[in-house]
Amino acid sequence: MSAASALTAAGLLAVVELDAASIGPFLISRPFVVGPLIGWARGDAWSGAVLGAVFEALTLAELPLGGRLDVSAPIAAGTAAWLAASGLPYEAAFAAGIAAGWTHALVERRLRRGRGALARRSEAELGAGREPRLGAKLASALAVQAAATFAVSLAFLAAGSEVLPALWPRLPEFVAVGARTCFLSAPWIGAGGLVAALGRRA
Repeated sequence: MSAASALTAAGLLAVVELDAASIGPFLISRPFVVGPLIGWARGDAWSGAVLGAVFEALTLAELPLGGRLDVSAPIAAGTAAWLAASGLPYEAAFAAGIAAGWTHALVERRLRRGRGALARRSEAELGAGREPRLGAKLASALAVQAAATFAVSLAFLAAGSEVLPALWPRLPEFVAVGARTCFLSAPWIGAGGLVAALGRRA
């Protein structure tokens, strides 16, 4: 994958993910939208739709038996869709998407704590009768969010496209089989989580 392609994909993910961060939500950050969109941008909307559907199923509701998949859904789906559309096996792209989504979730938790502190400071300024400049602070926070998303996405897209095509065939067979089993099981696990969530609400 060319550097320009990776930059374009990372930039697109950084913009789309802002919907999940605070701007919307307008649902454009959901995996069922991100997957086909990124796949289409790479020339393979079908692969993107498959990976988008898998991550949508996994992140639509809490997993059964107290399980939790703590990943950033749009980054996981977008990374996996782009890599699958680039020719990686679905299971390899899925594993890379999980890693990218988990990393982004870690970064985002830190950013959210920072935004919480910013909100408290702004509240204190209002209480003291000072203008907190909320517009500038919001724009700055969203810019930091987009920059962090861009950096994480670009790192995984570049590493995934450069390393995984050569590394994946050389991995022990049990790794590939395990990754394939996880990928094929993911929709059923997600469906179980949705059924469990609906049962709790009934």
